[in-house]
Amino acid sequence: EISECLVGSEMCIRDRYLNIRNMIKEFDFLVIGSGIAGMSFALKVAHKGKVALICKTELEEANTFFAQGGIASVTNTLVDNFDKHIEDTMIAGDWISDRAAVEKVVREAPGQIKELIDWGVDFDKNDKGDFDLHKEGGHSEFRILHHKDNTGAEIQESLIRAVKTHPNIEIFNRHFAVEIITQHHMGIIVTRHTPGIKCYGAYAVSYTHLRAHETL
Repeated sequence: EISECLVGSEMCIRDRYLNIRNMIKEFDFLVIGSGIAGMSFALKVAHKGKVALICKTELEEANTFFAQGGIASVTNTLVDNFDKHIEDTMIAGDWISDRAAVEKVVREAPGQIKELIDWGVDFDKNDKGDFDLHKEGGHSEFRILHHKDNTGAEIQESLIRAVKTHPNIEIFNRHFAVEIITQHHMGIIVTRHTPGIKCYGAYAVSYTHLRAHETL
């Protein structure tokens, strides 16, 4: 755009430059994708700085909404434990699953459940006030937390409320991230095999440049 003005006045060049500068927004964290992964990450880091959450349509439009099942987590430690859950998962995956990944997910699940509850997710409980745990295929114990038969919708709607009310999170609806800004913008050749790739932000098709310290 600036090059087109070179045949014009200095004022034209200055004005175009200022317009481009006004299109740049700076944040501490840039989250591309507004599903439950993106929204939960935004909520996790929002206390550390300003967060930009990029959504290609609206927050309400996501596959999570249609998930009817619940979430598996070791909850009733009187009969259940991590080793049982890990074993069940490895058997269900025909021992092909990455065991380190399985162990990480299983052991961190209770903490993630607590965060969801803190963000407003209302898992069903029985008459005694305990979680109404279900038992599904592949599980040797009752460990499925759920909200009626629309757990996905409950999680999504709860996270949307939490994200929209957080003062450090700014939502950019109908924005498409079209290019990730890395060292190749500085003339350095970058491939998927390049070690130490750095990400500085992203270009969005709304003609707004979003620049952040961290990008998801």
